[in-house]
Amino acid sequence: MLISPFIKIILISLSTSFLWSQYDYSLSDLNSSSDHYGENVGTSYFENNVTLHYFGHFYWGTCTARFGQLNDIYQNLKSQNYNIQLIGVGKDSHLSSLDNWVEGNDVPVCADQSPFNVWSEWGAGQRDLFLTDLNGDLVFQQNITSGIPNDLESIILDLFIIDGVDACVLGDVYVSEGHTSGDPDDYIEIYNSGSEDCSLEGFQIDDSQELDDFTFGDVVIEAGGYWIGYEDAESSFGSGLSGSGDSIVFADSTGSSLIVELKGTEEVGGISLSQSFDADGDGCYTAPTPGAENGECVTLTTEKNHSIPNEFNLFQNYPNPFNPITSIQYLVPFESFVNVDIYDLRGLKIKSLVNSSKSSGNHSIQWDATNESGDLVSTGMYFFTIQADKFKDTKKMLFLK
Repeated sequence: MLISPFIKIILISLSTSFLWSQYDYSLSDLNSSSDHYGENVGTSYFENNVTLHYFGHFYWGTCTARFGQLNDIYQNLKSQNYNIQLIGVGKDSHLSSLDNWVEGNDVPVCADQSPFNVWSEWGAGQRDLFLTDLNGDLVFQQNITSGIPNDLESIILDLFIIDGVDACVLGDVYVSEGHTSGDPDDYIEIYNSGSEDCSLEGFQIDDSQELDDFTFGDVVIEAGGYWIGYEDAESSFGSGLSGSGDSIVFADSTGSSLIVELKGTEEVGGISLSQSFDADGDGCYTAPTPGAENGECVTLTTEKNHSIPNEFNLFQNYPNPFNPITSIQYLVPFESFVNVDIYDLRGLKIKSLVNSSKSSGNHSIQWDATNESGDLVSTGMYFFTIQADKFKDTKKMLFLK
């Protein structure tokens, strides 16, 4: 990464513990809108976060303006699920102007007490910005009186790269196999189809879009390699995969997600089958092959009535967000006339994807982000709907160019 000459970079070779002993602080958060209000915060308090420490005077308009600009960057990255924090540090002699910093934001704001030891230990001047990485090491310092560096966000994002390994790209890494034989044998396999090793840090897995089950830490997946997670194993997911069918939601650190739908558990020759998927989310039953190339699809007999869906269902499109093709899967319990249509945010129909009779079973259709005339639609949010018999449902999807 090239950095402008006027940016002052400090690379610290000291250990984290030494840095914390010299540069850490414990100041009370004074922002009542903050999740950390009344708590003593500092560098080590936000361990495993990239943290922006901003020093300024509460009463100066320029100080407040720069703090607001930093807050915009912080909020943008936080909304993308990056582990990032912002702390404002002023002085207790200026507390009468504290509202200038706490109004309209929810980040910790602290006041150093006279004789201002924290300011002295950090060597801080008015409107100085210090950036510490995921290990708490100081990696960047600059006075931002003249403005926020244009490449500050890029500098921050580079700190989430582990040991020179780039973050994985969703779609290059994807759920390639899932097994629902029951605790403790449920597993999820993720495959890296890319040509380079990559980091899964910040990626998430769950059986719902709440994504509150498992977040990857410092995990590097080799090019052409696999990550295998067994239910309730150390550093793995905890939500069991239902034998009657379930979802696997796989999301990157920005919140974009891919979803695969698992069908009910099936056995052939006494072997509980897994389900394997390609990069488009298309799947089939296979013999279990955790950590190895997926096996061939297994053909099941049609005598198993429980394989026929017992109700209509519309699944989330895959992938989502998408560019430029996504798949829409739906279930039909009995032969029915089915309509699947695309609408824009104004409620105008963009395209009809399905308008015909469908037999009972699992169906899917792809949309290539074009309208009825074959023209590519603009970037943005769209709705897809299904209507079959008395069943109606609508879901949202995001097209990104």
